[in-house]
Amino acid sequence: MAYTLREYLDYHIKYFIRRLRYRNGVTEVDEEEVKEMEERGYPNNYKKFPYNLYKPEIVTVDGDRYIRYNARFRSLHDLYVYLRSHPGINRKVFSTLSSTNGSTEFAGIPIEEAIEELNSPPRDEYRDFLRLSERLNSDSLGFVQEHITISAPGGGCIDIPAYASGNPFCYKIGRSIYTPKFVRINVLLSYYSGTTKEQILNRALIVAALVNAFEQEGYIVDVNTFEMSAEDNEIIDIDVNIKNNDETFNRASLYKTLCYVEFLRRILFRVLETMDVKNSWGFGYGHPCSESFVREAKRLDSTDIVIDQPREMGIYGKNIAEDFRNTIEHLQLGDKIDVTRAADEFEKDVLRLRKTIK
Repeated sequence: MAYTLREYLDYHIKYFIRRLRYRNGVTEVDEEEVKEMEERGYPNNYKKFPYNLYKPEIVTVDGDRYIRYNARFRSLHDLYVYLRSHPGINRKVFSTLSSTNGSTEFAGIPIEEAIEELNSPPRDEYRDFLRLSERLNSDSLGFVQEHITISAPGGGCIDIPAYASGNPFCYKIGRSIYTPKFVRINVLLSYYSGTTKEQILNRALIVAALVNAFEQEGYIVDVNTFEMSAEDNEIIDIDVNIKNNDETFNRASLYKTLCYVEFLRRILFRVLETMDVKNSWGFGYGHPCSESFVREAKRLDSTDIVIDQPREMGIYGKNIAEDFRNTIEHLQLGDKIDVTRAADEFEKDVLRLRKTIK
């Protein structure tokens, strides 16, 4: 998109004034700015993709006001469809596209390949991830069977020995009682530049273990991955749901979102480039937000679980059992799951898996 000199100067003078106001503690947002933004030639993709991009809204965090830009995707396939629909790029802010121009050392495989991988089988390394988390299949969803005794086949009374031994011919299932308990696990996708591959892998394995532990305790689990960053008075909040409460856990989606470097530095960067932000995001794509900031900005319930960056969770990548214990301690899950059993089972798996993984 071409600009006249007047438009260029007008934009950067306004940005400079906003920057000065921000540095001097003036963080109020004028509602008129949101309306003005819609009329200034930005992509306005939220009009074309209303189920994925939402109109910006003003939120208050720790007393300061921000404009929050939110993108939501129901699955990796939903994200794939969005990117393959060629949403407009916000060229007013992103003159250089990091999603496309980032080096392979930093951002991984090219953007087109990264998009296709969203809808493709996971890479060969996923088999190692599966072996590391092989026992993490859900096997309990909180169903309780109510048994009603019936007469023995040979007469009008109950066959006591068969009843005592649990013989199914002495029972009939009256009904299934289901008392749902819900929990949502929110996993932050960004991490510090010094984070190791071992930390990233261990965090993914721990998330899988937590899903299994919750389901064994009768919970229905949502898993939502997200990226939240801020730039002056603007927040971007990109949600990618990888497990809805009525779905079985797809560990391939977890592996792609948490362990593929391209997911953050190609895919989510590209989503950000299609949003109507106004500040200087193009210089660094924002800075990550703390857990307390995230909770307030996303209006999370106190029962929502937030999986922060590995280092913040006590995940150091050297001993996976120790990383798991640190995470459990950090999240304070004693009121939701049997922490001792979960930790013991996880450590048994680690011992067994050390014999199979070289």
